[in-house]
Amino acid sequence: MHRIFLAFLTATALLAGSAVPSLAESWSCSAPGIVSGSYGGGGSAYIHLTGYGTGNDYPVTRHGNVASGVTKDGTRFTCRMTGPKAGRAQ
Repeated sequence: MHRIFLAFLTATALLAGSAVPSLAESWSCSAPGIVSGSYGGGGSAYIHLTGYGTGNDYPVTRHGNVASGVTKDGTRFTCRMTGPKAGRAQ
């Protein structure tokens, strides 16, 4: 039983490690009145604008190194890839 459990943990760790890219993308978001923004390469970005207590996730359209969208109040935002988080030449 313990061998099966250890084999399961080993297989899970190997699969999880292969699903994560070694050089993760980093992004910078901008918009009029932006407090904070984040984007991880998926279908939505988190945007928090001045005048609101918190932000929300909004759908984006991605074209290469640029992802853009519009908040509920019509504010357009853009997120640009700034490079990999790890392994970047200094």
